[in-house]
Amino acid sequence: MALLSWATHDVEPYVIQRHLPAGWRVSFLAILIGSWGPDIFTKWFVYGVNFGGASIRASDPAHFHRSWPGAGFTHSLAFGVAVGLLCYLITRSRAWGIGLMIGIWAHVLSDTLDTNGVMLFFPLSLARVHLDAWQYAGETSRFMDGAAYFSSLGFVWDGFWLCMVLINRQVLTLSYFRESVLPRDGVWKFTGRFIPESAQVVLYRGAFFYGACRWTAWLIWAHVLHSYAFDLSWGGPSWVPPFAALLVHPF
Repeated sequence: MALLSWATHDVEPYVIQRHLPAGWRVSFLAILIGSWGPDIFTKWFVYGVNFGGASIRASDPAHFHRSWPGAGFTHSLAFGVAVGLLCYLITRSRAWGIGLMIGIWAHVLSDTLDTNGVMLFFPLSLARVHLDAWQYAGETSRFMDGAAYFSSLGFVWDGFWLCMVLINRQVLTLSYFRESVLPRDGVWKFTGRFIPESAQVVLYRGAFFYGACRWTAWLIWAHVLHSYAFDLSWGGPSWVPPFAALLVHPF
């Protein structure tokens, strides 16, 4: 997951699942995987990888990531519907079908906050909806992207979701896992045949602790080990070359 999105997509599923309407049987695992989903098959190609001495990377990473032609369709509401429906048709599990759709939608809506934005209404429109809260820097490099994100309102957005989990800290308890997570997803019952409940709880809490540790580590890397300047202005940091895109507001 090192090449995927920032901590928001690791921790927001805990809050989302907690506040779904009473009686909804939605898989936490499905929401989490859906929240990771839009970047799983794309972010590595944005940053690039070295293989056999060759560098493999999109020629226009920002366009590839969020536009068409490219993989921008993965960051749309329609993609969430399509993945959720496909999952339901294959598994007949509403808990997973709805969960994947909700997770993907959460990811997509969060990504409207940067300057690149998403094709929210694809395929009806190729225009990217972006609210410009912080600079998108994925086209630079993984480390520059991290430095920019954790010097801008992006790290505040991550911190907001981490705080939301702590405010709703009952979601990390054993009783909550037993009463609200395990009964809604047969995957936990299946894995319970092979691993003890304590190990299941560790796995359940893992995304939160991973996100929290990654948020902390990136802040230390950017501002203790290095000296990148904080810029919490709207659209910052100013030291990142701006990414030009057509602003389309959803309302």
